[in-house]
Amino acid sequence: MDLSVTVPMGAGSMTLKNPVMSAAGTFGNIVEYLDVFDITKLGGVVANSFLPWQGEPNRCRRFAHTENGYLSAFGINNMTLDRFIADVLPRLPTDDVPVFVDIKAPTRAQLVEMIRACVESGRIAGVEVNGNFPYAGRDEPSYWDNPANNEDMFRALSAAADGKVVLWSKAATSAKMIIEDFVSASERGGADGTVLFNAIPGARIDIERRTFVCGSTGFGGYSGSGVKPFALWRCVQAARVATRPVIGAGGIVTAEDVVEYIMAGAHLVQIGAASMSRPDYFPRLLDDLHALLERLGVRSLDEIRGCARVEVAPEA
Repeated sequence: MDLSVTVPMGAGSMTLKNPVMSAAGTFGNIVEYLDVFDITKLGGVVANSFLPWQGEPNRCRRFAHTENGYLSAFGINNMTLDRFIADVLPRLPTDDVPVFVDIKAPTRAQLVEMIRACVESGRIAGVEVNGNFPYAGRDEPSYWDNPANNEDMFRALSAAADGKVVLWSKAATSAKMIIEDFVSASERGGADGTVLFNAIPGARIDIERRTFVCGSTGFGGYSGSGVKPFALWRCVQAARVATRPVIGAGGIVTAEDVVEYIMAGAHLVQIGAASMSRPDYFPRLLDDLHALLERLGVRSLDEIRGCARVEVAPEA
């Protein structure tokens, strides 16, 4: 059985051993998992999000369980990209598993500099440029909801990547954003693919204390199995217009979920909330995925990618 997936990288390509990746914000800085399980079994690993500056964690309640998932409001809580490259990257098995980073910045110039740093490191395989920025309350304008601005921005980012790292756009989960427009604009600008899902805004109230349970504003990002129907629909919509790979995400828990996303048109999947449920989640998922595909008689993911069809109603 061949689970490998080849994705474009500029004019070239990169092959991942399987479609399963960790998701930014749920896998630490990768190094924390080196003694937990063999991370080289994954198709790729994604570190926490990086900004041009180092931040502090949100001082309010940062994490809360809710129905079918959790709310998180961690704030700008990670090290800088430069520090990750200098202190953490040398400890990672980059020859055996592709390492991706998720970046955010208020200006195009800062994003360009961060991508150049990734290229110069020689050990980062890919960069996803996160549309979940600016955060609520910040004054910087968003360049994500305007397709023309998005296309123009990715032209600059693609030039900085220079085909030496995979460059993905990562869609914000915004009511203003039409996912088909976002995917097409990013691709026209030179993005090698699109990660389709971020956490969605969510809130929960403790009715005994009459307080919100997460975040300094009363809400956070909601992740978990409850978002899957919406996220899978988004994958279908994106795959219909995409000419480059789409990376499905949102609500994936089981091997069956992974296969659904592939059948919806995804090349790869990123898993976050479910992977935080137990330390051996990813090895178990990969075993389950192999067993499921064997049962379905699937020899290659190419056989089932985008195969889902609408049932024809019986004639009256």
